[in-house]
Amino acid sequence: MEENIRQVGETQHVKQDVTLKRAGQSSITLFVVFIIVLMSFGQAPVARVSSNGGFRLNFNIISCLGIAVGIYAFFFLLSRLRTILQLTNVKKTLGLIGGFGLILHLLLAFLMPLPWGAEQAAVTTGGYSPMARSGPEQWRINDKTYNIEATYYLALPEGLQYTIEYPWTFASEKNRMNDKRALEISFPLMKYAYEQELYKRTSIGKLGQHTTAPSRIGVTLFEKIGNNKVKGYRVALTVDEIEKRVSGRNK
Repeated sequence: MEENIRQVGETQHVKQDVTLKRAGQSSITLFVVFIIVLMSFGQAPVARVSSNGGFRLNFNIISCLGIAVGIYAFFFLLSRLRTILQLTNVKKTLGLIGGFGLILHLLLAFLMPLPWGAEQAAVTTGGYSPMARSGPEQWRINDKTYNIEATYYLALPEGLQYTIEYPWTFASEKNRMNDKRALEISFPLMKYAYEQELYKRTSIGKLGQHTTAPSRIGVTLFEKIGNNKVKGYRVALTVDEIEKRVSGRNK
């Protein structure tokens, strides 16, 4: 009888060691995947991009990976939390950081506004997906025609931005573009979009939350040669800043 009890105890001890070993390996794996996912943290896994009257889907592979492992992390922490707490401090810390980090990515990826946008911007947008893209079109401002390439929205950390793409021929290297010059060129477009309330043409909704109204208006100046788009410069102001400038000029 005592021998049987001893064998049962040894078997349970072996099983516990195996369980702890697997939990430790999973914890390290979750942390490694979390570090990789930081490159696309919180970004939507798929974007619907319209082009030439149709549409295509752009998949963010890293975000998709994070979501898949985030689902696993949720159930892993839910069922193995006690086991994780028995690991060494290093493995326990890595597992908790990786697990909760991936779950947070999972939530943000689904709660962030879905980038149902259009063809990509003329110049890069810093990794942010253009949404509700429109254009090209012509704006008539003070008897001058502006050929706008496109307008769209960017969900930036600073707030939702209405962005205007405007072709511009850049000066020579001796007269490089700077913020002051870019604002001089761009402000008539910002003012027009503000006064005509063009920036309010849409708002971005989040699941279970109120819609987000645009709080910024930006202009992307770019030089276009054939089908290639080169040399870009961005400038932006908040709606409040534009309102103050317009009010000051009108006084």
